[in-house]
Amino acid sequence: MDSFIASISNREWASLIWLGAFIVWVAYYKPTRNSLGQLLKTFFQPVLIVPLLIAAVYATGEIHLLDRIGWWSIDNLKTTVLWLITFAFVTMFEVAMAKSRKAGLGKITRDIVTVTGVLIFITELYSFSLPVELIALPLVTIIYLMAEMAKLKPEHVAVAKLFGYLSALIGFSYFGFSVWKSVEAGREAATWAVALEFLNPVMLSVGFLPFLYIWRTYVAYNETFTTISVFGIDKSLVSYARWLAIIHIRSDLDLLERWRKSIRWSRPANKTELKNTLTALLALKEREAAPLVVQPRDGWSPYLAIQFMAGMSVETGYYHQTLEDEWFAQSAMRELGNGFGLNNNLAYYVNGTEHAVTSVKIKLNINDPATAEAAENLFTAQTMHLLEQAVSFNAVKRLSPQIASLKPFEADIPFGAVSLRRDEFTGIKGGYDRVFEIKRGQS
Repeated sequence: MDSFIASISNREWASLIWLGAFIVWVAYYKPTRNSLGQLLKTFFQPVLIVPLLIAAVYATGEIHLLDRIGWWSIDNLKTTVLWLITFAFVTMFEVAMAKSRKAGLGKITRDIVTVTGVLIFITELYSFSLPVELIALPLVTIIYLMAEMAKLKPEHVAVAKLFGYLSALIGFSYFGFSVWKSVEAGREAATWAVALEFLNPVMLSVGFLPFLYIWRTYVAYNETFTTISVFGIDKSLVSYARWLAIIHIRSDLDLLERWRKSIRWSRPANKTELKNTLTALLALKEREAAPLVVQPRDGWSPYLAIQFMAGMSVETGYYHQTLEDEWFAQSAMRELGNGFGLNNNLAYYVNGTEHAVTSVKIKLNINDPATAEAAENLFTAQTMHLLEQAVSFNAVKRLSPQIASLKPFEADIPFGAVSLRRDEFTGIKGGYDRVFEIKRGQS
């Protein structure tokens, strides 16, 4: 215990003191006292505590293995506790809340060892005296928060830059002090014990990835079969649906999400219909892996059309059925601007039949006319990119003057037509939308 207490730096003591003072204030101040009690009551619910306890047991197994090979000792306890709270527990919530579970876990994997992590480790090797740390911590926190708040409004960009530079200067000061103390300490800083302080969290994080993978799968299954019983199918079919998913979908969470949407749309009434929805989806996935060639007179291959805007960093969802013979895919709505009101936004849409896309379009909604120029410039760039990908570069050269003018027009292309239109909004003063559409294969 003595070595554990001795390992706590002045910066960490300062953080603990300020945190303790904040908790005492919240508990003492009557308006926040009840909220604190409710927060603690919510946190200690079994649905939260049980997964954290299981994660702690898993981490204990990792620590035991490192201890057996001589790469962990009680001197590493503080670093390990911090790792458990700031990485293991936090990443569990990040994985659970991530919109894209694959992307969420991928980001965590990439962030295990970064240049930033190395710089932070070096910075934390040495700290100032406790009085200095007690004074510096709230000041640095206020400067950082003001810098982040200033970023929210375009008119505060100069203030954001000023506080950004100030934050960087403070960071370099901390880093420089730690480097200076490390050089001064010489060989005392270049020891195996210091190396283990850095390597242990890295090794624990890598070892924790399998647990996160299993946790991610559990959360996805739990969410899926909770929601389909509410919006999709009769509760009596949920167990059968879960069994089908475990047997046929397993850990393919993208496929699981697509099946959930398919169930919600088709609303199967019995086991046969439920199984047919999965069979059709599995067949569709096989077709996506080896798509059929679509002739220009019929439209475009769905699996090429959803990639037309990839060069502009626009990603669509999967091409899927919406009505009897109508299929559809779209990108997420891209918000343009960072104001607190209704922003302008932009999206890419793909429509057609099961085997061929017959319409691709980009739609711009101008909800804030004061910032329309930047949004329309992006809209123009995206429409020309789409025209090049869907038709040809020659079509871009021929139609670019009309597109750049943003005036409504229609023009013929081989086996189809191109159009640009503008529609006024009725509910928003000065608001309107622009739609650039390319059609093919429609009789």
